[in-house]
Amino acid sequence: MIRTGKVVRIEENTPVVCFDRLASCDTCTGCSGEQRQTSVRVLGEAKEGDEVEVLMPDNRILSLSFVMYAIPMIGLVLGIVLGNALSDNQLVSLGIGVACMAAIFVGISVFDHWLQKQEKWQPRIISVHDKKTE
Repeated sequence: MIRTGKVVRIEENTPVVCFDRLASCDTCTGCSGEQRQTSVRVLGEAKEGDEVEVLMPDNRILSLSFVMYAIPMIGLVLGIVLGNALSDNQLVSLGIGVACMAAIFVGISVFDHWLQKQEKWQPRIISVHDKKTE
């Protein structure tokens, strides 16, 4: 997906681009409904105030959504099943399930930190429209 936004500042030689919220976000409750804009650090060269087109890695973001939501739930279920095999106590089973899910969240956090350093997973500027010269 290509999104158009405005460079609002430069952090550590990296442009931070502000995007308006998509119309499809209006029906979603995943984020704060009050938030109308999002700022994202992107790869590329631009100056503060420039309007830029940014290529977002959609297919990769969809894969990460699966990792963030489905895998912890699978860990919870598998932990509960394991807990049932080890104990007849439902609270123990639930505790093991929650512990498995928490361990997976920690692993995902480490994985996310690593992914943030991988260029192929980062949004990148594909064109710059210098507003100051137009």
